[in-house]
Amino acid sequence: MAKAPIETRLMHKAVDYLGRYASSQQRLRDVLGRFATRKLNQHDPNEIAVAIETTVTRCQTLGYVNDDTFARSQARGHRRQGRSRLSIRQRLRQHKLDDDVIDAALEVADEHAANGELLAACHFARRRRIGPFDHRRNDGDGRDAIMLRQQRQLGAMARAGFA
Repeated sequence: MAKAPIETRLMHKAVDYLGRYASSQQRLRDVLGRFATRKLNQHDPNEIAVAIETTVTRCQTLGYVNDDTFARSQARGHRRQGRSRLSIRQRLRQHKLDDDVIDAALEVADEHAANGELLAACHFARRRRIGPFDHRRNDGDGRDAIMLRQQRQLGAMARAGFA
């Protein structure tokens, strides 16, 4: 049975995209949907929707896209960059991943550290030169200037998701 030309074009686009970027299933659906609206607008929208789902399912079957692996990889990378658990959770939710997949990915990201959140906060502080990593001299600064700087640094930590 020959595949429809729509499915062939979508599969080529999916392989091209997945060859360049790691992706979740939902992100792949979005990319294929945008491609279809640009390039396949002369075809029936219902037929395109079915072809997109078929393509995503085929990519998953072939192992090109895997939400669990994607979530683990992203969680590890964000943890190395010093991102908080809350920040990582929000970023993974943008990819429409399930909460249990996100929880498992966060556990894997923190498996080598006794307290992954504390370690991430230290990475964040070092990268942003906050707290003990702030190498500015306080010699000429008054007490108010030092307190203001500390408040700003605490605000940056709070906005990054470290409570």
